[in-house]
Amino acid sequence: MVVDNDTSHQANAVEQWLATHPRVTLLVLPTYCPRANPIERAFGDVPDCCTRNHRRKRLPELVADVVDHGHLNGPWHYKLADLYDEPAVTAAVETIAAEEHAKVAA
Repeated sequence: MVVDNDTSHQANAVEQWLATHPRVTLLVLPTYCPRANPIERAFGDVPDCCTRNHRRKRLPELVADVVDHGHLNGPWHYKLADLYDEPAVTAAVETIAAEEHAKVAA
């Protein structure tokens, strides 16, 4: 499973769960890597267009701006970055899969 570098993905509870579910392996993306994680681009677009330097006096008005922006511009259909097609990434995923398959077979 590909996850971002949030600390919650490396919490003790997650590590314990992963230990009891050997078929699941986490592939952690680099810190703030919008090329590899398309949702980072959507999360960056909302502050750029709605919340940074806003002039709303009430939170409900600001929230409405964000909702309107989402309806007008979302969902953000981004093509996966070329990073996913890099031979090193493909090789790393294949290596992890082979190691996990060998563990399960053993």
